[in-house]
Amino acid sequence: MTFLLPVLIATLTVTPERRILLPLDYHGVRITGGVLRRQLDQTVEDYLRIPNDDLLLGFRKRAGLPAPGHDLGGWYSDDVFHVFGQILSGLARMHAATGDPACKAKADALFEGWEKCLGTDGYFYYSMRPNAPHYIYDKMVGGLVDLATYGGNKEALVALAKITRWAEKNLDRSNRYAFGQTEWYTLSENLYRAYMVTGDLRYKNFAKVWEYTPYWKQYATGKSIFAKRPDGGQTGSYHAYSHVNNLGGAALAYRVGGERWYLDTIKNAYDFLQSNECFATGGFGPDESLVPKEQLADRLRGTSTTFETQCGTWAVFKLCKNLIALTGDAKYGDWIEKVAFNGIAATIPMSPDGHVFYYSDYNPLGGSKINVDTGWSCCTGTRPMAIADVCDLAYFQAPDGIDVNLFVPSTARLSVGSSHVTMTQETRFPEEPSTTLTLELGQPAEFTLRIREAEWFMGPVTALINGKPMTFQRSGNHWLSTRRRWSNGDKIELKLPMGFRAAPLPGSNSNPTAVEFGPIVMAFRAEDSPVNRVDLSHVGSNFASVAGEPLNYRLSQDPNVLVRPFYEYKSGEPYYLYLDTEAEGRIPYRRFQTDVRWNNSGKFWFRNVPGAWCEATFEGSAIKLLGYLFDDAGRAEVKIDGKVVGVIDQYGPIREVPHDWSFSGLLGGKHTIRITILPDKSEKSKDRYINVAGLKRI
Repeated sequence: MTFLLPVLIATLTVTPERRILLPLDYHGVRITGGVLRRQLDQTVEDYLRIPNDDLLLGFRKRAGLPAPGHDLGGWYSDDVFHVFGQILSGLARMHAATGDPACKAKADALFEGWEKCLGTDGYFYYSMRPNAPHYIYDKMVGGLVDLATYGGNKEALVALAKITRWAEKNLDRSNRYAFGQTEWYTLSENLYRAYMVTGDLRYKNFAKVWEYTPYWKQYATGKSIFAKRPDGGQTGSYHAYSHVNNLGGAALAYRVGGERWYLDTIKNAYDFLQSNECFATGGFGPDESLVPKEQLADRLRGTSTTFETQCGTWAVFKLCKNLIALTGDAKYGDWIEKVAFNGIAATIPMSPDGHVFYYSDYNPLGGSKINVDTGWSCCTGTRPMAIADVCDLAYFQAPDGIDVNLFVPSTARLSVGSSHVTMTQETRFPEEPSTTLTLELGQPAEFTLRIREAEWFMGPVTALINGKPMTFQRSGNHWLSTRRRWSNGDKIELKLPMGFRAAPLPGSNSNPTAVEFGPIVMAFRAEDSPVNRVDLSHVGSNFASVAGEPLNYRLSQDPNVLVRPFYEYKSGEPYYLYLDTEAEGRIPYRRFQTDVRWNNSGKFWFRNVPGAWCEATFEGSAIKLLGYLFDDAGRAEVKIDGKVVGVIDQYGPIREVPHDWSFSGLLGGKHTIRITILPDKSEKSKDRYINVAGLKRI
């Protein structure tokens, strides 16, 4: 078997090929339908729409060049974790994933405009005040490498040398870790990629500078990342996305140098993260934090910022792609599949002004999908890269055959010996538990076909070839395989054994728990948490299918509760993803209506304007209003059904102390509670803030 090469082939000449399996590097692969293709098409449209002059405005101003266009605002204009390099990467990868020439043309035009703004010393930032120089340099290196690799733009490598000269002289090398700051420790991956593309040792040497050895060694030696290190240091929490993202540097260090401990790092990291940090969706990092497993449930209950979705998906894709390639083990495809369908596929479209879906909300008190308040955040950069990368994750090529990692509508063109093979995958997965593979060959050829043995399989896969039964054998490393002499037109039909499962948090027996169907996490549309109405010991037993709507169900005893995939929920539509007995009878603060835009802390609404109000409906004869005491809190009037029933005072000398206020004696049925901020307050309070964290029926 021969391997198809990407645009540039230096990666195969600079270093030995240590990968057992090869991704197709976007070559000849197309996702042809389904929810992931819809996301890809939407993302291409969104990013092609951004005016080039707007993206180049600050660069041109800084360089003293004519600068037409409009200020984009948000993080982009403020030069905060600037995403220009990632947009170049995204456009190049979307071009490779779709063949759309407009993506390449836009990437080339943006590069040309940016390149004219380079300083004579190689200075390249959007402004003279970049907030995270290491981060931005890292993304520019990745963008320029991707322009060369996936867009054939060799001038990008000339520019790469210029900005690296500046970085070698000017980037701070103290390499201290501070939560969520410059993220210097992500640099090594893209610098190793630059070396593999160019063969220039300067990139290899510079990559070595940024290796995150203390963190990687914890994984490599099998220790908890929260344990005390040999240097005496100890870290209680880590910035989640960047500490998964930086593992790509260890993977590339192994590919370049071959030292075994790098491979041990990423293998052990995968196992640790799966066992200790991951939600059922494959997401991780509530409040952007990796924390000890025993803290995960409280973090889940206490935040709406559960998973940094676009960035986190991108980090998982890269890590697991390297793991599959370097080990030949298909088990790493399970995490890819989870975040593909429950992460990137579950996002909502970016707004024209750069507000993107940043966080997934899994809070057991209920969630909804919203785009982040700040425009042009880091997730606007990773979004196009992540959704494009699905194309490069569907298939791998082995020396003896073809490996199918994802069950997605797609085509892949490969070479098998002297015969060219086109594999077409037709499927409605996950809506239907089956897929069909059809082969087109120039001439008959013998090779091995493998499919990933997914961890969610609930029995043996059944298969037909050209309508007749065939058998796939377990071949080790979580693949199911068959070897034969294949002919043009061979059709393989696969039935994938899917079913419902309960998925508790790591370290938890049953509470909180999510519900999965195969790899798909289901979410519940209900007035309040249906935890007491779902039989988690026989999950799915009281679900009734909705006719004509695949993967949609209603609870048999309560048809008002709809169960469907998390990826189907639209912007603003409420849901419950985790079921938690502590959420029973709770009405989350997000269900409150407000007169004007109250501020969202991620745990409660808050505002300090007298006369501002918020209200919610509830059923029952008694209610408890939930909130917190603060040293700058005020007082509020409480009305139920239009009648004043009390005044709450949320002042307290210590900040964020839980506080509740109760009222009982109501008649059964529906009621409306309204909280209105009063002008008076405690003399000791610094302000008049009122917060509303939700209601609980009592």
